[in-house]
Amino acid sequence: MNAKPKLRIGIPGDYLPFGIINEDSPLGFAGHDVDLAAELCREAGLAPLFVLTTWPTFMTDLAEGRFDIAAGGVSWVPERARITDALPRYAPFAKVALIRRDSIERFQTPEDLNQPDVRVIKNPGGTNERWVDANLTRAQVATVADNATIPARIANEVGDVMITDSFEAHWYASRDVRLTLAMNGRHLTPTAWKTMLVRRGARRPVLPGREHTAAASEPLAPILFSAWGRLERAGVLQTLAAKWLGAGKPSDGNAPH
Repeated sequence: MNAKPKLRIGIPGDYLPFGIINEDSPLGFAGHDVDLAAELCREAGLAPLFVLTTWPTFMTDLAEGRFDIAAGGVSWVPERARITDALPRYAPFAKVALIRRDSIERFQTPEDLNQPDVRVIKNPGGTNERWVDANLTRAQVATVADNATIPARIANEVGDVMITDSFEAHWYASRDVRLTLAMNGRHLTPTAWKTMLVRRGARRPVLPGREHTAAASEPLAPILFSAWGRLERAGVLQTLAAKWLGAGKPSDGNAPH
């Protein structure tokens, strides 16, 4: 019998290069975290099942058991780590400003982003929104639910600035000649990391009919930590990082500010 228990992975599906809806993919999504979750499942003897969630609701969805882990570009922050079992941190990044290339002279300093005539577009529910709300109080701020559409809105002059992490900014700037990073990629925040969050108290998934076996009582987090270590030693994590995250590291642009 080749059936494997399903690990449910919550993903917003709008955040490249970590996770995006992709109907051509057998898993329904594509990106670094999609490949990483699939590899973790392979190592742990599980099958990945991706569950669409949103940035405003993913923590509640995780806590309520709608899925077992959250992925897709989740930033490690202390308040999240306190109530979940966070897997190892990876993909160090900082927040930057994505702008149009023809606006380079307009945005020379962080203060230039916070002006009444600057149109900022943000997505709700994550750390990008927190930064915008705290720091761009004078700018015109609009909220768009689908994060994946914001870079095109900036390129098409619907807005002027998107605050996002260096990985996403470099991903879009390298694929659309109209886009670039403000201030030569100057970092607006200290270095932070991505992670995957495991629901506190989650147990190993099992096939139907095996709910009362010893396997069903095994905590999930140690199983995934062990699988993570094996992938790291085998070089799989490095291969995925090279494939998806080659640009956008904190060493790009200036040192963190």
